[in-house]
Amino acid sequence: MFDKKPDLVWVSEYYGPTGYSEEARGFISTLDRCHFNLKIISQFYYRIEDFLTPEQEYQLESLETTPIDIGKAVVVQHRPAHQFDNNIRGRVNIGRIMFETDRLPDEWVERCKPMDEIWVPSHFNLETFSGSGIPSHKLRVIPGGVDVNLYHPAARPLQLGKNDAFAFLSVFDWTERKGWDLLLTAYYDEFQSKEDVMLLIKADKRCTPGLISEQFNSFVRKRIAHKQPSFPMVRVLDWEVPGSLMPAVYTACDAFVLPSRGESWGRPYMEAMACGLPVIGTRWSGNLEFMNDQNSYLIEVEGIEDVPVNVDVQLYSGHKWARPSVEHLRHLMRHVYEHRQEAKARGAQGRSDICQQWTWEHAVSAVGRELEKYST
Repeated sequence: MFDKKPDLVWVSEYYGPTGYSEEARGFISTLDRCHFNLKIISQFYYRIEDFLTPEQEYQLESLETTPIDIGKAVVVQHRPAHQFDNNIRGRVNIGRIMFETDRLPDEWVERCKPMDEIWVPSHFNLETFSGSGIPSHKLRVIPGGVDVNLYHPAARPLQLGKNDAFAFLSVFDWTERKGWDLLLTAYYDEFQSKEDVMLLIKADKRCTPGLISEQFNSFVRKRIAHKQPSFPMVRVLDWEVPGSLMPAVYTACDAFVLPSRGESWGRPYMEAMACGLPVIGTRWSGNLEFMNDQNSYLIEVEGIEDVPVNVDVQLYSGHKWARPSVEHLRHLMRHVYEHRQEAKARGAQGRSDICQQWTWEHAVSAVGRELEKYST
């Protein structure tokens, strides 16, 4: 694909379920297939046995042993900026990072200063990073991607036992930023228990086991206290689903919805679109790189508001994020539920757009073009 390829060292976490891990595996798998001289350095934060396929494990372990002189290579540190390791330095040093609010934490700005380039996934981050003090000449937009052969409408669906119910799916880490409270409010306000509808939530909360059920049950108890007599169906999957099985979760459902308060990219939106689902997402931040009014349903934003002082992720403290409209979210969920053929057509358009512009091959092409100037 590229005539000039420098030696490349990619530092990230590879063996777990985090967003950084998922993206790093996508990049290195495709870089390896495109015959880059590639070595990986793995940082272990989450490693779950049998989470990856044997083929993935073998590829990663093989790439860890590639004989490359790190000091003469291009080094990409693909992880949150406060985890950059100054002991791993090449002749060119690049940070691949992302952030979801209107600015960067001050510590991240400082940790970015020694880097020659900072790669961000979206033009949203191009603006927020520049506004936070990262010099514009260091910033590059290198998009994420998705495996459209794995995430495909024909993927065999997970058996949910939902009968004929119309299933909304949401996939996220259980944090305030992801808007789980907005999602449940809209769903419970809009739908009744007698309707053939369900909401499947695939959620993670790795740092605080049990928190999902506690907060979910507390939310329901408050609804009961306010005299809500019955509830439409909700199911929560709070166990780690291997990446190879995630397409089955998407194709088991009829639509995807996530009223996020901010995204640097929005990988679950892209995975759902690749699976052909109609997707409902927020009209703000990084997901607008690949979502528009022709290929998805965008929730209007009532404004940009201060992040609460007691926010569950303190890195966001003092920042701002979006306030998605619950009323508009209700309207969109009802619309998709009642206009299923239109929704399917929009989902098909989403799949087409992802295949044409947002695969891992497209992402690695952007990497290759950026690295050519460092070839010797």
